[in-house]
Amino acid sequence: MELDEDIYLFVDESPDSKKAINILKTKGIPFKEINVSKNGMRGWMLFEFGTMKTPVLAFDNNVLIGYDKIKEFVERNLPVSGTR
Repeated sequence: MELDEDIYLFVDESPDSKKAINILKTKGIPFKEINVSKNGMRGWMLFEFGTMKTPVLAFDNNVLIGYDKIKEFVERNLPVSGTR
C-alpha cells in the first residue's frame, strides 16, 4: 500500500507517542511530526479530530487515534522496508 499524501503524526511527550514515532521510523515511513505539547495544538486537535489524545496519525483523509490503532494499521498495511 502506498500513501498518496503527506503523513502527519501528532504527538506529545507520552510513551505511546514515542512508540508511534519509533514504529513509523522503523518501517521507513516518511512523516511530519507535530508535537502538540510544544505548539498549543491540542485545542485545534479537538476541533479537527474530535480528540486531544495522542498520538494521532492523519493521512489520505484518514485519522487513526492512539498507538494501538496506528500500530495495527502500519503492521497490516505497510510491510517492513529492508530487514528488521
